[in-house]
Amino acid sequence: MKEELKNLVLGFRKHTGKTQSEVANDLDIPMYIETALELGTYRKPTKRLRDKIEKLTADWDHNDLIHIGRGYRIMDVLGPDFKYFLRGLEHERGIDLNELNSMPEEEFYRIIGSVNLDEFDVVDMGRKA
Repeated sequence: MKEELKNLVLGFRKHTGKTQSEVANDLDIPMYIETALELGTYRKPTKRLRDKIEKLTADWDHNDLIHIGRGYRIMDVLGPDFKYFLRGLEHERGIDLNELNSMPEEEFYRIIGSVNLDEFDVVDMGRKA
């Protein structure tokens, strides 16, 4: 739940182009709680907060938002090694990097986030490719 929630909130923010402050206002919570939600450090969100998040994101496919959030997170976590991640995807899954890089940004991150492989294993594959 924690992984999904942090990626859902981040994916929603990226998808809508909102700032953390705007999402915090939409949820009627302090900014530090919104930040903690995205980082996955807000340990026990209340049912009321989960309901607010559900209502705020109800118009979008939650799986897509989660994948978008995870895609952004993978890029951020890997930093300069992200290029090896992309090479690893090409090698392991046959994903055409030219096609992937030509996609709209949101679609790019949705696809990256939907890959059901450990990102560090994919980086290792990319380094060896």
